Amino acid sequence: MRAVIRTGLLGTTIAFTKDQPHPLPDTAELKPNEILIKVKSAAINPVDYKLPRFIGGKGVGFDVSGVVERVCPTTDFSVGDNVFGRVGISSGSLADYAIVSTDRIAKKPEWLSFDEAAAIGVTYLTGVHAFKLGNVKEGASVLVIGASGGCGLAGIQLAVAMKANVVGICSGKNFDFVRGESGIDQMENVNLELVDYTDDK
Repeated sequence: MRAVIRTGLLGTTIAFTKDQPHPLPDTAELKPNEILIKVKSAAINPVDYKLPRFIGGKGVGFDVSGVVERVCPTTDFSVGDNVFGRVGISSGSLADYAIVSTDRIAKKPEWLSFDEAAAIGVTYLTGVHAFKLGNVKEGASVLVIGASGGCGLAGIQLAVAMKANVVGICSGKNFDFVRGESGIDQMENVNLELVDYTDDK
């Protein structure tokens, strides 16, 4: 199958291949709470290409969306379900097929495209974990550095949803992009201030 893999002595070289072995041959069985999905879309994050093979495994990518191809007997998922989530280190999302643990996957809402669903995983979980560690609650103050990036946009959306007071830092030329992509310009009573880091004033 087609896949993106880590190669080289240290496993830091990224390569595209068309003959990667299928992650689950026909005679093999899935482990409990695993499903096999046919990948429809996958997202790539900086962590994906920065991890060496001994940490990240041979496969590249975590964020994925697709259609369930095979299931283990102990899962609520069914063949044909549209799903999204994160693959484990042993698989890699940048491939035709991926094995996913059922605690890292969810059924995709119909209103969400496969591309949109695949873009959620790492960026939004980063924000969720950061806000949990920071004990962010309604009325808290949140600073988002890099507001126009993937994690930045996710952080702004999450912080606004939590009714925090948000300051986002990015280039002034990206202000409209941040407001539009985050959906802030369609909401009321949003406490968001954007700061242009390129402005010397």
